[in-house]
Amino acid sequence: PPPGSAPGKKKKRKPAPCSTLGNHQAYYGYRPQVKGDTGAKRADARLRYLDGAWWRGRKCKDVGCNDGTFTLELAKRFAPRSLVGVDADPGLVRTASATAAKVVRGEDAAPLVEAADREGGGVLALGPLPFPRNVWFEAEDVAAADAARGDHSFDLVSAFSVTKWIHLNHGDDGLLRFFRHVHASLRPGGRFVYEPQEWKSYANRRRVSDVTKKNYSEIKIKPPDFPRVLVEDVGFSRVDHLGTPDDETLPQGFRRGLWCAVKAGGGGGAAEAGAEAGAGEV
Repeated sequence: PPPGSAPGKKKKRKPAPCSTLGNHQAYYGYRPQVKGDTGAKRADARLRYLDGAWWRGRKCKDVGCNDGTFTLELAKRFAPRSLVGVDADPGLVRTASATAAKVVRGEDAAPLVEAADREGGGVLALGPLPFPRNVWFEAEDVAAADAARGDHSFDLVSAFSVTKWIHLNHGDDGLLRFFRHVHASLRPGGRFVYEPQEWKSYANRRRVSDVTKKNYSEIKIKPPDFPRVLVEDVGFSRVDHLGTPDDETLPQGFRRGLWCAVKAGGGGGAAEAGAEAGAGEV
């Protein structure tokens, strides 16, 4: 042992640092992957509860994209016209952008070049750009966004495992400001797909800063209240529970419910039917 240390006494290990924004650098490295009967990794369990028709050919946004892993998966499987992933951490946005660029370099660009050279054609003549050119990443702190600045242009906004960190860092007022900004960002009939963390998980992270500790003690709106708040206080027409992944190999803490808030207007149709069915496609 080092000089002056008590013999037989183990040195305490320093606790791992915890981000105040929830922007874990390796979140998708430790988020468990569900395994099939053969032991091979399967697709993210959440995908089974999402309706690809809500994304396909539409303008979408993914809030709290982290390193881009799940955002890229959405863009690949559901083929949105465009999908922008945003995160408050510029470092994670750089990582996500680098990952997307790596995927682009591995794709065959010949069809796009041919379309650009074709008389009367151009790349846009092909319709929506194929994956991975339909997805990109930007740094944005949605918790600081003004609801009045929403441009009503998005067909869908998603927020997977994000609300707890907005709530802890900005309190009830910040969470409501975020919800109202999402509502203002959506077209009539647009959708807000979100995956809230359970209230009991807030306690585990309430002490990461003095701000989160104070806000935790003052929070009145709990996750079970979100559907009511989104309808009564924010203005969504309804909120549907899409389901909760319950795979046996998925730890309890990651079995979080998936919800979809629908903005009034837009005429409904096939997309409305998809919400009521509550079935996703993979």
